[in-house]
Amino acid sequence: MQYTAANFMRPVYLKNRTSNSRKDKIKFSLLRSLCRYMKRFCNTSSKLLKTSSVYICARIGQSSFKIAWGLALILSLIVTLYRIQKCFHLYWQYPIVVSLEIDKLNSLEFPAVTVCNLNRRKINITIREGIAIIGTPLILSERRHLHYCQNGTIKSDKMNEKKLNLLMEYYGLDEEERRKAGIPASEFMKSCSFNGKYCSTFLLNNFTDFRYGNCITFNKQKLGRKPLRTTEIGAGSGLIFHLNLGYAFYEDIQNTFGAKLVVHHPEKAPSPEDDGLFVSPGFETSVSLKQTIDIRLPKPYRDHCMNYGLVANGFAKSKNECIRKCIQTKSYEKCGCIDQSLGVMNHLKQCDFRNALESCCLDEVLDSMSFHGTLCNCPLPCRSVYYNEKLSRALLIPKETEFRGMETKYGTVKLNVFYSSLERLTYEQQPKWEEPELLSYIGNELALWLGLSIIAVFEIFEKIAITL
Repeated sequence: MQYTAANFMRPVYLKNRTSNSRKDKIKFSLLRSLCRYMKRFCNTSSKLLKTSSVYICARIGQSSFKIAWGLALILSLIVTLYRIQKCFHLYWQYPIVVSLEIDKLNSLEFPAVTVCNLNRRKINITIREGIAIIGTPLILSERRHLHYCQNGTIKSDKMNEKKLNLLMEYYGLDEEERRKAGIPASEFMKSCSFNGKYCSTFLLNNFTDFRYGNCITFNKQKLGRKPLRTTEIGAGSGLIFHLNLGYAFYEDIQNTFGAKLVVHHPEKAPSPEDDGLFVSPGFETSVSLKQTIDIRLPKPYRDHCMNYGLVANGFAKSKNECIRKCIQTKSYEKCGCIDQSLGVMNHLKQCDFRNALESCCLDEVLDSMSFHGTLCNCPLPCRSVYYNEKLSRALLIPKETEFRGMETKYGTVKLNVFYSSLERLTYEQQPKWEEPELLSYIGNELALWLGLSIIAVFEIFEKIAITL
């Protein structure tokens, strides 16, 4: 027997033919199984359609116009899915509605009132250097008003240079030395009364501010004592302060006389640098109040509000403190030092404002954050209380001597802080869409376009389970 090429190819051909035959059998078996399942599915679907409580499905199973009813079903499904998709799109935008509630109360919590002298220290006070800085922070440093940077050098006049040197010396004092350097609280406040009664010393709290020196807070909330409430309205009620500014002790670099007034919630720490009103000397100033409360929603709603001061946050006690810390972080990253006038994160190296390189670097950080966005995650608080202050004033009449008249004109302030109404306005954000409303909307769409209900859906699943 001769072995030719044909002899060698024949076994391979037989092997391939056998393999193809097996594949054909598998394909035929799969097709037969698929046809069997399709037939079973059609029989099951026909039974379900004929006995379904969903009207459109029942018409497909019973009517002689099955194609028309089938097209109607497909169209209804398309419309239903479109409407549901649109509903979810609106829901994921997390829209809100704002409700207004006006409460007419018999008594209302009286706010805390903080007053500060615009003169942070008396003249002829010896300054000592080299002390760490402690105190209420500033958002915008005072040095920004005393000089500016040009081509890496500091530009200022002689008077501003003197002010800058005094500012650095003042920052070198510790809190106790700054308190002694300022006008004492006993000299600053001549008298205090609330609803016709003298103020108790327990209602007054003293602190020292970087910008305004010694300040006095009335009605600050303390442990074991609730803030005062009032049932009276109108001028003459509420809080009355008689203040002595001590204008004869103002520094020669001070350009203005007066006091800073801040009306705030008793639980909130005052920030005279950021909030408040200026009060002129020689006048009786009346401040009428009307309380308003804003309640906001946290993430994912648009304001992304934050409950500052909670132990869980552990970052900042207020929005302003959050901004200060953000500025300090950016300054330290770029300049290697911080702006000590902001009063936070003082454990880091502090910049020397008289050093052109460091001072101009701080300016560049603030300018960059102003022009290109701060990137500070400091949203609004979830609950804010406003008092909508309205000021009016009348001239105080000088008494007795001309000196007494000058003292009245430049050194005396009378303040009357009161509620004009015991109404409280509350603006509260509420979700426009909540889960029950979303489910209700989806159910309405299914019922409108397909005639479906929860009972009908349960029935369909029940029949499918029994049939299978």
